[in-house]
Amino acid sequence: MNNADTPILKLTDLHIGYPQASSRKEGIIYGPLNTEIRGPEMIGIIGRNGIGKSTLLRTLTGIQPALQGKIYLFGTDSRKINRSGMARIISYVSTESVHIQNLRAEDLVTLGRFPYTNWFGRLTREDIGIIGDAIEHTGIQNLRDKPVHKLSDGERQKVMIARALAQDTPVIVLDEPTAFLDLPARHEILRLLNNLCRKKNKLIVFSTHDLSIAMDEVDKLWLMTGEGMVEGAPEDLLINQGFRKLFVNSDIEYDDKSLAFRFSREMDRTVFVQGDQPYYAYTSKAMERIGFRTTPDRSAEYRIAITLDDNSPQWTVTGRNGHSTFTSIYALASFLMKSRIP
Repeated sequence: MNNADTPILKLTDLHIGYPQASSRKEGIIYGPLNTEIRGPEMIGIIGRNGIGKSTLLRTLTGIQPALQGKIYLFGTDSRKINRSGMARIISYVSTESVHIQNLRAEDLVTLGRFPYTNWFGRLTREDIGIIGDAIEHTGIQNLRDKPVHKLSDGERQKVMIARALAQDTPVIVLDEPTAFLDLPARHEILRLLNNLCRKKNKLIVFSTHDLSIAMDEVDKLWLMTGEGMVEGAPEDLLINQGFRKLFVNSDIEYDDKSLAFRFSREMDRTVFVQGDQPYYAYTSKAMERIGFRTTPDRSAEYRIAITLDDNSPQWTVTGRNGHSTFTSIYALASFLMKSRIP
């Protein structure tokens, strides 16, 4: 759409919010924002509820105006792009559910071609091909004839992404695409978006609360904090402690060993754990959850040896006055929680 040296998206001193009749400044909820994206990437927006993630996305798509500053799309001020032009640059997937009787999933995907069809909505051979391609790339061939109101949340989200893909825009913006989905579906949706970014050369910008999942898929995070936006690869934000600004006054911390976020816990007892992976990691995690800090010191208050009996793990815990054996981590943890070993 433009030369390679021109950013796909550029924000310059952007302030977002809602205009108010009495005072324009009072309507600002976030800003200034200054950043640019030059190539097809996965951008995840993270921040606390109410900080302005959805407002930022609606402002990027032109649904609501910027209060101050500018948004450039392929080097053009977005204020100079009409609605038809915006619809050919950015497609938007909101959190609102579509419930229309007698509308099939394929019909909903077809609506993505609205910026290109004539007044009568007639589809060309090219339109039909693009629709079919969108359905194939999102893996919803089996949903073509299913009524939209009968789709599950995960199915509906895939159909909405297919509609955005059928719109054939270089930029796709999604507001909480994993909201209301179960855990497997959340992973599936973000993996789908990642594949579309790579295979279809799309710039994908989305907001999410699924930080751990997003960190596995995104190229860059926009971290909206009370002190301003921090951006970078997930690993960069770990290195420069950027996430601390998100979890200020919180018990959440990042564990460099497990590479995951968790609550900080007070661990007033120690345990030595010996065994093979993955049982060692599972056992250590469970022990920390109930207040035991794992240590390499064999003189710890308790010692746990993990062995295999016919490929089934067993846990033998030894204290000062004897030992006991268990066939599940739950039984082991329950025993220790009751402090039955002196």
